[in-house]
Amino acid sequence: MQQQREMNLFDLFSALGRGIGRGIKAIFMGIGECVRLSLRKWWITIPVLGLFIAAALYLSREENRTYKVTAVAIVNGATKDVLHREYTALDKSSYLFNHQNLATTLGISQELAADNSWFVTYDIIDFMADDIPDVIDFEYELPYDTTSIHMTDRLALQFRTKKTNNVPVLQEAILNYLNTRESILKPYAQFRTNLEREAKFHHDQLEKLDSLTSVFYFSNNQEAQLSLHNTKNGVVLGGREIKLFLDDIQDEMDILKKTDNRLAYASAPVVLQTPFVVEPNAINGPIKCTAIALVIGWLFSIMIATLVEHFKEILDWIKRK
Repeated sequence: MQQQREMNLFDLFSALGRGIGRGIKAIFMGIGECVRLSLRKWWITIPVLGLFIAAALYLSREENRTYKVTAVAIVNGATKDVLHREYTALDKSSYLFNHQNLATTLGISQELAADNSWFVTYDIIDFMADDIPDVIDFEYELPYDTTSIHMTDRLALQFRTKKTNNVPVLQEAILNYLNTRESILKPYAQFRTNLEREAKFHHDQLEKLDSLTSVFYFSNNQEAQLSLHNTKNGVVLGGREIKLFLDDIQDEMDILKKTDNRLAYASAPVVLQTPFVVEPNAINGPIKCTAIALVIGWLFSIMIATLVEHFKEILDWIKRK
């Protein structure tokens, strides 16, 4: 029975392998048939490809190219979910509603607003758990675990634009919009107060530890510090060990460094850790658009060529009762 089961399993894998082989062969044969059909109906293939390439070059012309623009934002007080909700609301702008118009919302001209779209956010990942951003999760792939910490006070903000020279104006408009939203503005005041209090506390603690260490060190060096220690062989006269607070001072300095750094970025409810930067490669660049046009155009020409080649059969099928 065991041998029979093993043979059946072997037969199963063999059949699976043969099926995959036949599938790959059928794909290559199908591609070959399509190529032969394209060559036979070249008078269809060439014009269709020419039209698609022309359309691709027109859509990818310099004044119509679209670029991704990305910045890393720090939110102070509010959560990153609130920042995500307020920022992505810009992507739901509609010219049908005055209150939901991108130009009105950002306080910019209609011409400038018309060239921008696709307002999205991405999580910032801290691999080392040191409060330093490492990567942006553009693919939404990294899980929430100890190896890829999703930072709670930072988000990557991204939009698409056709007018890259206007990015500084858009940056200012977006920050003004975010920093006047009630859901972002309200938590900020208390956050700033608490952060200043925390920084002052650690500054004071560091000063106290430093002063205490100095006093303790110098006072214990003014006169000999003697102590008696009982041992099996008698009494030993020795010096008392002086222990400074260096470890505590270093810990306070590390905490203070992080607190001061965080306080430096708390000048507004939302600040940019890195400004909006334009990616150099356009989304609809001529090479990319031409490659896509060639594939889609060829498939479209195959459909037309197939209809032409089997026109009589299709006509007979339609007339069939």
